[in-house]
Amino acid sequence: MQTINLVWLKRDLRLLDHKPLSEACSSEHPLCIFYTFEPTLLTDPHISNRHQVFIVQSLSCLSTQLKQLGHQLYVFWCDMPDLLMAFQQSFFINSLFSHEEIGLDSTYQRDKRVKQLCAELNIPWIEYPQVAVRRGQNGRKGWKKFADRYLKDPIAPVHLNKVASIQLSEDHPLQALRCRALPKAWLKTNENVQKGGELAALDRLYEFLNSKLASYSKSISKPMLSITNASRLSAYLAYGNLSIRYVVQQLKSMSEADRSTRAFYSRLRWHCHFIQKFESNSLTEFKPLNSGYVELLNTQKMNQSASYAQRYQAWSKGETGYPMVDACMRALLTTGYLNFRMRAMLVSVACHHLQLDWKEVAEHLARCFLDFDPGIHYPQIQMQVGLTGYNTLRIYNPLQQSLDQDPDAAFIRRYVPEVAHLPIPLIHHPWLLTEMEKHFYPDSHQVSYPQRMFNHEETGSEARQRLWAWKKHPKVQANVPNLLKNQVE
Repeated sequence: MQTINLVWLKRDLRLLDHKPLSEACSSEHPLCIFYTFEPTLLTDPHISNRHQVFIVQSLSCLSTQLKQLGHQLYVFWCDMPDLLMAFQQSFFINSLFSHEEIGLDSTYQRDKRVKQLCAELNIPWIEYPQVAVRRGQNGRKGWKKFADRYLKDPIAPVHLNKVASIQLSEDHPLQALRCRALPKAWLKTNENVQKGGELAALDRLYEFLNSKLASYSKSISKPMLSITNASRLSAYLAYGNLSIRYVVQQLKSMSEADRSTRAFYSRLRWHCHFIQKFESNSLTEFKPLNSGYVELLNTQKMNQSASYAQRYQAWSKGETGYPMVDACMRALLTTGYLNFRMRAMLVSVACHHLQLDWKEVAEHLARCFLDFDPGIHYPQIQMQVGLTGYNTLRIYNPLQQSLDQDPDAAFIRRYVPEVAHLPIPLIHHPWLLTEMEKHFYPDSHQVSYPQRMFNHEETGSEARQRLWAWKKHPKVQANVPNLLKNQVE
């Protein structure tokens, strides 16, 4: 049998700074570079069609790049353990190369099965960090030094001209596992959503560094300005169209150390910081980081009122009656993007003002976020919901955020056209529109916009009392010292 090396692509759909591919190219054995859509993972409640569209676009870009270099990308429709067994029956596998994936429990369980199978088949599985995260580390002691070294390491060169790719004959058994057709929903393009692929990612990176970075600091909190002036690299980092090391090194080589550069660099470090937190506490996908909150949340869930489903539907569709909240959710549903502050406000409104279940909120937002990355998503959700016991409690006032971050209501007008005809003061709080004023704005009779579902002053006050009481609970406080100890870098 022919001896080959396998390069398994996951959330690393690129050629530039690809350590597994770089190392595989240094071997004398031919390559099989592949991606597989795994049916058992596609049913995960965090995954949506928009993620798959982005992946398909990324694979298409990568396939074209590889063809130009004389190589082929193989795309399969098969669970990885089954695919590995099929490879083993046709080839002698010298090594399996891949990046580590700090992902959901579903991918973690898959990786454990692959690791066991590799051991049984005597296949060396060589993994490399995808970001500045140490696999299996409990806490973050020593992480800062590791991250500094990782981000300064040289970009991994990929010399595909030094190695050949395997060629599968038409009657080869592996052909039966090839992905021959994709769901139609995965092939639809949407001009409102960023396009996937390494080339699109590099274009955006250079555009940001050359013409947008200077406006970064003053734009990141504004939902309208952030659409064009934020980096918009998060989706490309989430699916590995860019390596974070390459972004950091380009930033330092092309930019002076001004306020915006420092702010952007700090957020790139936060990117790895939060993923390391998730790696150290991956059960936060299912339960509070601070176990003292479990009983309190269960009690809250048992006491949910009959209006829960109505509140969830209104929030998840952008029909709460608060124009800024609804604009943010509708923007997410339309584009898959929203700036960080407004994401935090959506979580706060859902879990504090509307008292929705944090896990249900997390899964809905995961499906909406084009840049969904489990390692960032769950630590942020836990922090915003207030499930750590030591972070500052964040209970956003949705009206104040509207007035502060969208004072001219440009963002609201774009996504909540039902109130666009109103003057600015009433756009921010249309519930103040009186019966007399409705005669001055006749469109108010023609366009239906829901009454607000809650009074933010009342629900905010109730949330503060509830959350502070929870934070002071003996079971919550008992866990804080050990949790803080694990934060030391």
